[in-house]
Amino acid sequence: MYKRKKIIAFIPARAGSKRIKGKNKKNLNGIPLFEYSIKIAQSSKYIDDVIVSTDSKEILNKSINLGCKKINLRPKKLATDTSRIIDSIIYEIKNENLTGYDAVVLLQPTFPYRKVEMLDKAIEEYFKYETSLITVVKAKEQPLMMRKIIDGKLVKIIGESSDIRSQNFPNIYKIIGCIYINNISKLTENTILNENEIPFLIDNEYDIDIDTLDDFKRAERILEK
Repeated sequence: MYKRKKIIAFIPARAGSKRIKGKNKKNLNGIPLFEYSIKIAQSSKYIDDVIVSTDSKEILNKSINLGCKKINLRPKKLATDTSRIIDSIIYEIKNENLTGYDAVVLLQPTFPYRKVEMLDKAIEEYFKYETSLITVVKAKEQPLMMRKIIDGKLVKIIGESSDIRSQNFPNIYKIIGCIYINNISKLTENTILNENEIPFLIDNEYDIDIDTLDDFKRAERILEK
């Protein structure tokens, strides 16, 4: 709880995965990937409850044994490669009676590097505004120098002139799905989480989203260090 506001962490961990079979329950340095998000949420001094939304009995039972809130399995239709996380959040809010919480913190299992200090600072930042928050990193690439190819010709992605010295490039920030925080009462099926308003700047070292086997191997090397 933060200043009498109740907070629930939402961890989406479906059984299937397009690129890595059983990714969310695959062991990363001896620990199932989804458990990293559970442990960091439970370590927060502000988060009241944790739920793991899944279509896997194995993941659900393990989550409940670890102290997560007891809920039912997510319907298969909300656990496909094309399913949106917001639809699962809305479903769980309605079916598990989560309306008593003021904020929901989305922690995707594919970001196992979070630190509890980072999470708690993000929550503190969110409650300055109570709208919506998302983690960002300073972008290494400069959109002014990027192009699309259309009909064999280079076309600007943005309309501004690229006739500028590199040291004068404006700061650009890239959104990453490490932490999302939203006002639970304002969420609808039309909510686009990647369009959350308040930026929470984190170091580029946390910009690692485990999506492929190469990402997984890289994560193992990082955690070993």
